[in-house]
Amino acid sequence: MTYTTSYQRASSGRDLIFFDVITALGIVHFMLKTKGTALETVTTIYTVMWVMSLVVLMMLRVYGGRSGQEGDIVDYDENIRRDHLLWLIGSVAGISIINGLAAAGVAQGAHLFSSYVFQPSLAQATGTFSGTATLLDDILYNFFLVAQAEESIKIAATLAIYRKTRNLPISAGLPIAVWALFHAYLAYIGQGLDVFLISAFVSGVILFIVLMKTKSLINAVIAHGIWNSIVVLSTVLV
Repeated sequence: MTYTTSYQRASSGRDLIFFDVITALGIVHFMLKTKGTALETVTTIYTVMWVMSLVVLMMLRVYGGRSGQEGDIVDYDENIRRDHLLWLIGSVAGISIINGLAAAGVAQGAHLFSSYVFQPSLAQATGTFSGTATLLDDILYNFFLVAQAEESIKIAATLAIYRKTRNLPISAGLPIAVWALFHAYLAYIGQGLDVFLISAFVSGVILFIVLMKTKSLINAVIAHGIWNSIVVLSTVLV
């Protein structure tokens, strides 16, 4: 039993490190892909966000030692497992329902969502890769850059705030609120914005619950990425 526990601790974080490596490769690809387009600045901002989150998370690992980690609000570096699948399915379903109800509530159509997504294929390209952006690029962009950067920066902020306040609602709620405001503002401005703010906030809470229950940041990123992919596909299929 001791051997198994030690092995699990040693291998913890393996999947997250692998995912971060894939993200780094994706960043190189999209730095080139969006160079000279309307999304060049956005790509740079998300890259900086992701790097900053890695630095903060590494600092939190060192600062306070193991006792600090054990007292944290949530563990985030566990490897993904098959029993996490229900949480992934449930979270995506929940976010879909919340956003669908919000869109219906303000009578703006089925494909208006509080979860705004960026799409390289819609950016007017003027650089070397002009005209080569595809639907697959849009999905990968949201999976390995947008979702990864946003979920990483949220958990980094949450842990940093919790180390200071030891208050769960404030530590988790403040980063989610900022994230929700950002998404709702980009998605829609006008009558009914309050509905989109609420739906975006609830969506953020759902993603945080997935992270808490599975103790895996990757699960939150995957759920986030799947939802963003649904939004991307809706712009083409609906």
